[in-house]
Amino acid sequence: MLENLDKLFAIFFSILIFAQAYFIRKIIGTWIFPACLFSLAWFVFTFFPLVILFNVPVEPLSVLFIVLCVFSFSLSAVPFNWKKAFKNNKKKNDNDAARFDSRFIYGMFYFSCFLAIISTIASVISNGFSLYSMIFDLLDTSGKYAAMRGQGELDYGAWGRLSIIFTYTTAVLGGFVSYNEKKGIRKFILVLMAFAPSLFVMLTQSAKLILFLSIAFFYASIFVRKIYSNQLKFVNNALFIRLVGYGLILLPLLAISFLSRELSGNEDMLDRISSSFFSYTFGHLYAFSDWFSHYLGRSSEQSYTDGFYSYGNYTFQSIFDFLGSEKTFPAGIYEEYFSYRGIFTTNLYTIFRGLIYDFGGVGTLLFMFVLGLIIHGFFYQLLNSRNSWAACIVFIISIVCFQASFIISLFMARYMYLLFVVLYLLLAANDYFWRKYKIQ
Repeated sequence: MLENLDKLFAIFFSILIFAQAYFIRKIIGTWIFPACLFSLAWFVFTFFPLVILFNVPVEPLSVLFIVLCVFSFSLSAVPFNWKKAFKNNKKKNDNDAARFDSRFIYGMFYFSCFLAIISTIASVISNGFSLYSMIFDLLDTSGKYAAMRGQGELDYGAWGRLSIIFTYTTAVLGGFVSYNEKKGIRKFILVLMAFAPSLFVMLTQSAKLILFLSIAFFYASIFVRKIYSNQLKFVNNALFIRLVGYGLILLPLLAISFLSRELSGNEDMLDRISSSFFSYTFGHLYAFSDWFSHYLGRSSEQSYTDGFYSYGNYTFQSIFDFLGSEKTFPAGIYEEYFSYRGIFTTNLYTIFRGLIYDFGGVGTLLFMFVLGLIIHGFFYQLLNSRNSWAACIVFIISIVCFQASFIISLFMARYMYLLFVVLYLLLAANDYFWRKYKIQ
């Protein structure tokens, strides 16, 4: 009975996140707004795990802490004059929006897609696999590759970094070029090409996160196109139908990816797929809940080795590595795996465990406010300017960071900073050719 009461409190706290998002949307007039999108993300990341796995116990104070973090992020939007900003955004004309349909953007989209796939093949081969095994022994290759990644045995090298950067670049450019395409078949081909590199990585390396983030990059660039076109409706009926269709296409591919690393001879296939699904989609909240209970000094299912006073290492690992930090992390960041009665097993503890290690509980709330201030500041610039490419890219990357925050901080990854440089150079070059040589 007490566990059910805890779960109901947690669900109520989750609903508060959605209520806040709806309140902001009523004031601003659109869901396409950083505070709304971050709130919607964390409503999804909390509400559905809590409801669908209702019988799994949870520490309600862990959800309340997430609510406070989301509220702190949203509070940072208050200092800006959004009425003026959205009014200025309406001054963008068709010529401003048409820059994303330039021949240069199309050319770079095709080149990026080709380079992403070639560099992925080269990266897999450099780790001891053959092109033949990638094509004709896909499940075994994918499973072995995932095992090597889990044990920290992969050598990513230059090809691996190029693979990741241009896989995500392809998704961003794919969103740009597919947005205004009216022909159904051509639009489908462009969308397929946008995700071809990430699907290839997922199938050959059992790396589902790359596909997950590519989807976020794709739709974040769609949001940029909507902003430039003054079409601020979040989802229309046609887009919803396409999303359902694409989801149905992805399901068997995701099942193959799950089986490549999860299935052993004596296990039921459906049980392993469902366990893998719950582990990847719902386990994060319960893992963080158990750790947060430990953090509060309460009983927890799992014992934990804590790393407090890390002063940013868990949030900005790549920057600290560049500066010569000697702190090392295991392959999954956290060594502890939280499981519950065979329903799920995960070592995903959300961005908030690392933030608390870095800055403490109160410091995390302050960090979320400062982060929100920066992101809302760039979004304010995006609305007011016709060619602030840095603001466009910060908005795109922030959407992806929102989506990945149920896993970890993407600021840990070096490729996010390199990707910012690549995308900025592409958009700046496109703007230069557009203005100087009228290449449209």
